[in-house]
Amino acid sequence: MVAFSSLFLAATAAVAAVAAPGEMPGMSKRQTLTSSATGTHDGYYYSFWTDGQGNVKYTNGAGGQYSSSWSGNGNWVGGKGWKPGAARYVSEPRQIPARASSHGRR
Repeated sequence: MVAFSSLFLAATAAVAAVAAPGEMPGMSKRQTLTSSATGTHDGYYYSFWTDGQGNVKYTNGAGGQYSSSWSGNGNWVGGKGWKPGAARYVSEPRQIPARASSHGRR
């Protein structure tokens, strides 16, 4: 006959295998917002703003990922940005001619 502890261990492993990724040990937990907030999640800065009209949900996921859903009328903006302390590369995509000035050519 199979010992009770073996059955319990097998059941626990099965539940962990089908748990939501945000709820697995060592993985970041999802964070769902319905009102304006800023901060960091899983090491990344995020910002979410809503005017409170309509129905909007902003969800922070693992790493730099996020998702949103909305319905009705209302305004909102949100997203994840940089990971503070991480290297970033910023480039200027346009070239300014050496003789150009804000007053035009002379």
